[in-house]
Amino acid sequence: MKNTRRTFTLSFKILVASMSIHCGRVGDVARELNISTSTLQHWKKLYLEDRFTIKKTSAEISHKNELQKLRKQIKELEIERDILKKAQNIFSKSGG
Repeated sequence: MKNTRRTFTLSFKILVASMSIHCGRVGDVARELNISTSTLQHWKKLYLEDRFTIKKTSAEISHKNELQKLRKQIKELEIERDILKKAQNIFSKSGG
C-alpha cells in the first residue's frame, strides 16, 4: 500500500493551532483530527510566534513589482493632469 503525504492549507493550520490553544490539549485535538501530535505542536509554535506565512512565488513578486510601478506611474500622470488643468485655467482667463 502506497503512503501519500497529506497537505493542509494555511488557514486550516491556523485554525487547528488556535483550537489546540483555546479548546484543549494538543494531543486531544491531534487525535480528533487524525494529525500527528508533533505536527500540531509545530503548528502551535508557529502560531504563537506569529510565523505562519504564505510563500510567495516569483510570479506573485513580479506582479507586486508591476503593481508598484503602475501606481507610481498613475501618481505621475495625475500630477501632470493637474498641472495641465491649472495651465488651461490660466490661459482661458487671460485670453478672453
